[in-house]
Amino acid sequence: MNKKILKWNFIFQYGYVITNIINAFILLPLYLHKIDSGTLGLWLATGNILAWMTLADPGVGDVLQQKIAQLYGQNMHGEVNKTIGSGILTSSAIFALSIIAGIVFYLLIGTIINKDVSKYDGLQVALMVSIIATGLSLLSFSLSGINQGLQNPVHVAIASISGNIVFLATNILFLFLGYGVISIAIANMLRALYINIYNYTALKIILNKLQLFIDFDVSHLKKFVKIFSFTSISRIIGGFSASLDMIVLARFVAPTMITLFEINKRPIQMSQTLIGRHSVALMPLISHAKGKGDDTQIKSLISTQFKYYYYAAIFIGLVFCINYHTLITLWTGHDKYIGDKIIFLLIGNFFFAQIGYFMANMGYALGDIKMNSYINICKGIISGILFYFAGKFYGIIGLIAVMLMVSIMVDFTFFSYRLNKLGYLSKHLIAKILKNWAVIIPVSIVAGWLINELTMLFIPAEMKLISLLVNGLGFTFFYLALVLIKDSEMREQLWNLFPIRITKKVSREKITIKT
Repeated sequence: MNKKILKWNFIFQYGYVITNIINAFILLPLYLHKIDSGTLGLWLATGNILAWMTLADPGVGDVLQQKIAQLYGQNMHGEVNKTIGSGILTSSAIFALSIIAGIVFYLLIGTIINKDVSKYDGLQVALMVSIIATGLSLLSFSLSGINQGLQNPVHVAIASISGNIVFLATNILFLFLGYGVISIAIANMLRALYINIYNYTALKIILNKLQLFIDFDVSHLKKFVKIFSFTSISRIIGGFSASLDMIVLARFVAPTMITLFEINKRPIQMSQTLIGRHSVALMPLISHAKGKGDDTQIKSLISTQFKYYYYAAIFIGLVFCINYHTLITLWTGHDKYIGDKIIFLLIGNFFFAQIGYFMANMGYALGDIKMNSYINICKGIISGILFYFAGKFYGIIGLIAVMLMVSIMVDFTFFSYRLNKLGYLSKHLIAKILKNWAVIIPVSIVAGWLINELTMLFIPAEMKLISLLVNGLGFTFFYLALVLIKDSEMREQLWNLFPIRITKKVSREKITIKT
């Protein structure tokens, strides 16, 4: 395993998400201050409709990453050249299709959400700019996928992280210049343009270094496009169903309520993306190891990294359970918290969706693309049908209940089962994980409740920031101690870090004495 590549994969995935989180925490209060609440609510809802543009992309970037990494691991350089050429041609066609789809959806937006968007200041212009920005983003996914497949994550990381800085600076500038919701669209467009230029430049450099080139082969293009017969259907159905929650709310709930829901789910959503990136960072290495036929390394990587992954997911979920009200109140104000019932449902969905996401990404990286697509198609159909009725009759709570049910039944259950059938998630490992959860989760819940009660007892209610810090730190120390006591492997891994440092120190002292 190339630890340098793994390190840069993590830098890329976590750096991209962390800068997105920082941007969100900085920008959302500015949006609430600089943009009318009704306009912002409709922007969030209509943004989901324009996201349907991305359905023109059947997942070219992900397929390019998986195929190129595997072919590169097999030293099939001629096929790598052809795959890159086919990928660029396909993504160029998708760019054109996405722009056409965006214009069609733009013309239908008023009908879909049953609102006159022309009455909201700047919304129409922002939507038009977003069409261009979304099309450029699709191009960037393909270029990033090629670079990742060639085990070149350094420049992908730099492009994405610096692109987010460009987005933040541009957004703030135009917000203070009074452009309102248009500021978000302009910032998105400039970020996408910047990332495309950077990634293409990096690609040309790595191709010259590896003595590869872009080979536009028509016969290979036909074979390449066939791969998307399943992924395209999966993406279309999954994309529609994933965006239906906000669209259903736009029909049945007031725009201000949509804004409130978005505020409350944003920290959970950002944490979900942050932790999920851990599994995405592993995918190029998994595919490369699969190309080399190194099953031992794959099993070791999955079992080790999944442990880190689920410990993080459990920790974040429980921290939110005991601190979410304080977090939202400090961030956006005391009247912005949406209620415990909705938040706990969101946290439950967060956990089960995270576990399923890891399993799905591992299966995809191993080349199980067709079955991955089948499962996502079923998931999308079930979600899409239930979202409408749940949202119509039960509102936000109904939507989240459907999300949680689908996460448990499809993401958590079927993707785990599939990885087991592929031979990379043994029943012994599953039993060991569940046994671990049976202790860690309930004990942590009780401890979290006790720490919260003690914090409320000794710290005045008005000192919310101090309460949040004390509560969070107290639970963090307890959780780390519990994990290290319960998990001997984690304890050994941590302990092994110290003798290395001590040995190095002793060695230097011996050298000094001899000299």
